[in-house]
Amino acid sequence: MLRVVRVIINSFAFILLVILAYIMWQCNPMLSFLLALAAIDQFEDVYYYTYRKRLFPFWFMPFDMIFETMLFVIGLGMMIFSVAYYVYFETWFFRALLPLSIMIMYSAVEDILMWRRTPPESFKPGITSLFTSLMVTHYVCQKKEVCEEKRFVRRRH
Repeated sequence: MLRVVRVIINSFAFILLVILAYIMWQCNPMLSFLLALAAIDQFEDVYYYTYRKRLFPFWFMPFDMIFETMLFVIGLGMMIFSVAYYVYFETWFFRALLPLSIMIMYSAVEDILMWRRTPPESFKPGITSLFTSLMVTHYVCQKKEVCEEKRFVRRRH
């Protein structure tokens, strides 16, 4: 059920970013391009929550964090907008905008934190790199390795 909610939130963020990129094209093409890239990142999040596979490689993580930060700022702007105009226009739109902006900001923060916890797909126990030393807190042995010893052994790699 939580995955369905995440897919809905990220889909809404994708649509919102596409609309914002289209609107901003005339006055600021560079910002419009960045918003379009952030929309592609949100589409990748929808794909991940649907199929549990990443479209982007691990080295794309810094760009993903920039796009998620942009999404957080957009969610914060939506929240400020909805709170500022809620007094003047008490419609369903402004009532729905406030919880939706909070969910978008939560989704952006959660995606940034999830990238920090996710090890790269090509992780091998003997390889040490900057990313793996910062992001991997433990190594889980293959089932085959554990079964060969016929006992439980706690290892530190």
